[in-house]
Amino acid sequence: MTKIFIFIGSLIQRKPFKSLLLTLLIVAAMIAGASQMRLATGNETLVQSDNSVLISNKAMEETFGGDSILILLESKDNTDLLLLDNITKLYTIEQELSYEENIFSIVSPATVVHQITTKQSIEIIKQLKVIASGLSEMGTNMTTLGNELLSKDIKDPAVILTKLNSLTSMTSTFGQLIAAQNSMSTGAGQISSGLSTVADGLLTLSQQLSNLASAQPAGSLQTTLNAMAANLSVTSNGVKTIGTNSGNLQTGTSNTATALTNISNKLASELSSMKDGLDQGLTPDQLKTMADNFVLMGDKLQSISEGLTMFGVKSSMMIPAVPTIDTELTAMIYDTNNVMRSAFSEVVLNDHQALMVIRLAGNLKDTEKDRLTANIAKVIDKANFTQLTTTMSGKTVLDAALRAEMKSSMMMMIGLAVLVMFGVLLLVFKVKWRMLSLAVVFISVIATLGFMGWIKVPVTMVSMAVFPIIIGLGIDYSIQFHNRYEEEKSVKETTEKIGKAIAIAVFATILGFISLYASPVPMIQDFGKMLTIGVIISFLGSIFLLFPILHIGSQNEKPKKITKVEDKLNNAGVMDKFLAATTRLMIKLTVPVLLLFVLVAGAGFAVDQYVAVETDIEKFMPQDLQALTDIHTIRAAVGTTDQIVVYITTDNVLKESNLTWIKNSSENIIAKYPESVVSIKSIDSLIQLITDGKETAYTDVLTMLNDLPDTQRSMFVSVDHKETVLLINTKHLSTQAYKDLIANLKSDLSNTTMKLEITGKSVLDVEMVNGLTSGRINMTLLGLGLVFMALLLIYRNLIKAILPIIPVILIIGISSGVMYLTGIKFTPITATLGALVLGMGTEMTVMLMERYVEERHAGLPKIEAMVVSVTMIGKAIVASGLTTVGGFAVLLFSNFMILKDFGFMTVINISLALLSTFIILPPLIVLVDRAIVKKTRKEKKADKLKVDQA
Repeated sequence: MTKIFIFIGSLIQRKPFKSLLLTLLIVAAMIAGASQMRLATGNETLVQSDNSVLISNKAMEETFGGDSILILLESKDNTDLLLLDNITKLYTIEQELSYEENIFSIVSPATVVHQITTKQSIEIIKQLKVIASGLSEMGTNMTTLGNELLSKDIKDPAVILTKLNSLTSMTSTFGQLIAAQNSMSTGAGQISSGLSTVADGLLTLSQQLSNLASAQPAGSLQTTLNAMAANLSVTSNGVKTIGTNSGNLQTGTSNTATALTNISNKLASELSSMKDGLDQGLTPDQLKTMADNFVLMGDKLQSISEGLTMFGVKSSMMIPAVPTIDTELTAMIYDTNNVMRSAFSEVVLNDHQALMVIRLAGNLKDTEKDRLTANIAKVIDKANFTQLTTTMSGKTVLDAALRAEMKSSMMMMIGLAVLVMFGVLLLVFKVKWRMLSLAVVFISVIATLGFMGWIKVPVTMVSMAVFPIIIGLGIDYSIQFHNRYEEEKSVKETTEKIGKAIAIAVFATILGFISLYASPVPMIQDFGKMLTIGVIISFLGSIFLLFPILHIGSQNEKPKKITKVEDKLNNAGVMDKFLAATTRLMIKLTVPVLLLFVLVAGAGFAVDQYVAVETDIEKFMPQDLQALTDIHTIRAAVGTTDQIVVYITTDNVLKESNLTWIKNSSENIIAKYPESVVSIKSIDSLIQLITDGKETAYTDVLTMLNDLPDTQRSMFVSVDHKETVLLINTKHLSTQAYKDLIANLKSDLSNTTMKLEITGKSVLDVEMVNGLTSGRINMTLLGLGLVFMALLLIYRNLIKAILPIIPVILIIGISSGVMYLTGIKFTPITATLGALVLGMGTEMTVMLMERYVEERHAGLPKIEAMVVSVTMIGKAIVASGLTTVGGFAVLLFSNFMILKDFGFMTVINISLALLSTFIILPPLIVLVDRAIVKKTRKEKKADKLKVDQA
């Protein structure tokens, strides 16, 4: 390995400009990938892709849609909530969003009103067919009568009387029409266009009858025709009302029924009068005129019938909308006792709060969710509610806000970290071009960001903390190289002397981070990947960026290499001398120092099991985030925003036995878990809604379900009737409470042949926490094992392999004690502390041990070798340690609570690692000196002299 670093150092020293140019080109290519970087907060960051809960959740979302966006509508006045203006605006919002193919369904008060009008319009079209049939029969009878009168020369009043008697049978047809109109009046709704042609036809017929009457001599026939004309005019007005004034549809159909009743009664009355007056006789001309007009009336009624039939055929072209008149809207929402109809119970919470639920299509990418969320917010703002206030929230909205906050938080942390590093280097690292290391690591961080974009590693709520960490670690390598370069004044000499040591430290650090891959939580794995990539890039940057610049900048300087130990100690600064004195003291107090640390660490390990795990993901977020406040507001109003989904598959979920099981199971769950379960939405709750909770025959239920709009039915039943869901709305519970509830539900719902899978976002959160708690200790143990085995393989010395990790083990124990005492809980990121301390702490201990071995091989005795080692690299270790602490301290200023706690604990841990490097490690190394250092030539000569003298 040393030969590799000699070659690299020699190459850079010979061709510094070419080395720098090539490195910058590679860095530029890496940075270009930053545009591909994405932020992730979805389910894929919580559990592995092969997790059974995630798989079932994806299948469920494919059929029944994904996350829901909730809009809470609030009015100050209890009478303003369901005003016509508000319902109209809600309906307009729904219409505008209906063009979004990735919106699965929308439910609001306007949706329910629209469903009612749709149902009523279907009933109207059905009754129009009855009217058309009745009018056709009337027209046929009149035409037949007229034709018969015209075809015969009938002068006998008795014969005419017989023909007139045939008209009396038409009163039964009028009875059918009247019944149809009354039925329409009962179920009247809205039709957006249409009956003007029918109304005009009836009005024309009325006018023609009136003209016919005026041509007759005064008498019973004239009176009859005038009466029929007047009543047909009333009928025309009634039909006209249907087409032009949907708000008065019930009145219009009632008027039409009244008009038909009047016609029927008047016709019967006038026919009776005509029969009584036939004794006066009719002239042939009068008879012919009457016959012609009967034929004309028959033709007109046939035309009206055909128009109504065509209207029924083309009815699909008419689109029901919401009412335009307050009274009709009120009649739809409230019954005759002014009680709100049960259909609105799902969307109207109380007198001043209602809910709009927009369910997105399932398995959407974060970018599409963000686009939809922004568009929905834009549409709602455009509606410009004047009597309502709107609060928009839900997981999708919260995630979008989180991603935006993560971006700004990362930029703030990177900027603040650079500022802190600048201050630390200015105060502690007293060398020429001391800020060069900061520039190098900043470029390395940007290159890391770009490289992660190229290989598609996302930034999560956990891994966004990686950048301050990389800055802290990366600057460490640059500082160590820079510090040694100031001592050697040669790139080749520096890489030869320290290259291997730093490479071993980097390798140990990487192995510590690789242990994060063992976590079952993807966002922790991504955290490990980002740390590994960042450390490698920072290490390479400290070689191929730092050294060419240092060499180019010092080409005109005369090197002043310090070789004598006395000179090294004499040139030491105040800090170096302080560290040297501390080292001598710690070596003298080896036993009490080690005993104290062992006891404290042991106590920490003992209380580790009592450190709680934070399971409420909402507490990881910025607590002043508006989206989080909004979701709390909606939760307080609705009672829940959390949900467990029971995903059911079978051959036919609509079998009577399956519907009965769903009904009984839902009732049992609500009764058994009142403290946890708020409500259950299922196909049964849909049935209860459309039947008003009344006992209904199974066949009738199927018919009602089939008549429902597809958007409503598809929320609970798949198209092939093989899938359904139970949406169990729960209170906001702790993870342990959720685990218990899920286990109980699995047991309670096992009494069926249908296939059940319990899934949903809340269940995925439980899976994530399970992975977090079960993987934390395993990650730490794996990291320790990997680092130990790697060092053993490199050094081929058991003591040298275990020595660097002893202080780290003690720090891990002390860290647990600090968490217990301060009340800090384990989170997805604080669970990585063991692996992080292992990676970062080992780097410091390896560097000190390597320098000690180097000084011992140079012939220095044990204590002197340790003092010189601390004096020469102590400043660099302190500088790198403080910059790392500074990098982590930046996290304390983050708005994310999960990062604040992590920042506090890492500041503690890195500070402990720094202290242990100067307090624990020197006595330990001196104590086991014979096991890690081969005897120097001077010592071998001294031993031989003793033997000879003996």
